[in-house]
Amino acid sequence: MAEEFILLILIGYLVGSIPATYLSMRLFKGKDLRKLGTGNATLTAVFLHGGKRPGIVAFIGEIAKAGVCVLVAHFMVGETWASMVILVAAVYGCSWSIWLKGGGGQGLTVGVSGLVLVNVLPVLIMAAFYILPAVITRRHVLSNRLFRLSLPVILWLWYDSWEFALAGCLLVLPSFIKQFITGDDVVEARKARSLG
Repeated sequence: MAEEFILLILIGYLVGSIPATYLSMRLFKGKDLRKLGTGNATLTAVFLHGGKRPGIVAFIGEIAKAGVCVLVAHFMVGETWASMVILVAAVYGCSWSIWLKGGGGQGLTVGVSGLVLVNVLPVLIMAAFYILPAVITRRHVLSNRLFRLSLPVILWLWYDSWEFALAGCLLVLPSFIKQFITGDDVVEARKARSLG
């Protein structure tokens, strides 16, 4: 059990560390995401600064990382908790990648994609916490925060487990830390456009 736990964390971190967003932006635009906008290598940043093609490729890369993690957890252990452990590790790998010298994204795409692969139904409930406020208020930052805050609560209620709630907290923590330090990609892009 302990060996599997450690191995899941190690594999998850290494897979999550693969900088799909950074590589896609480099490939299509020759630009370093760490030098654009907030400096975070997020999927949102790729779409904002690179456009659709690198954004879609980066999105596929992030989903692929989540898929690899869930498959590894399934074949190694075959229980949902293992998928949560490896996904949490992947989120931290994505957020603080060894390949980007500690830089990276926020891990949300990997984390949420992985949750969809594990069980899509609770993610659909979480999505309502983004979609409804977005439609009503047209405020991306508020909707995004409500979605992230709902994640541990929905996981706790769905799985009836504080461990899953903790996993949910750990999944969204890097995004809150990154946004607190550097700001939101969309907001910063709007500011740059208004100043330009």
